Amino acid sequence: MAKGYLEKRLKNLGKSDIEALSAGIAPLDGMRATEEARQIIIEEGGDISGHYAKKIIESGIREADLIFVMERVHRQYVLGKSPKAVNKTYLLKDFQKIGNFSLSNAPDIRDPIGKDINFYKEVFSTIKNSVERILKEL
Repeated sequence: MAKGYLEKRLKNLGKSDIEALSAGIAPLDGMRATEEARQIIIEEGGDISGHYAKKIIESGIREADLIFVMERVHRQYVLGKSPKAVNKTYLLKDFQKIGNFSLSNAPDIRDPIGKDINFYKEVFSTIKNSVERILKEL
């Protein structure tokens, strides 16, 4: 949902010089976005129907300018793969500006897979607010 919403907003803002990619630490490769996630992004004017899960790889970490993760365990995983990524890997919810990593009381954005649509909507609301904050910094 984060990538889909970010891509939609970047397009609206005419920012074609930013590429958003999505990868997980333990996805089922090739798994499509859930129906709930697709529905929410459609309601926001985006489209993630072509999304397929893939695992994050070291070259992706190396090549990225910024890496946003949903949970602290994801950040630990990324830094375990590439310790040099420490200054470009942020929790999506806590990102304020480049070089400013602060941890809130509840910094993780929980994975909604297996939950009901209302939980997806709560998660998306957090994602949306976080993406909007980030866009102000780009």
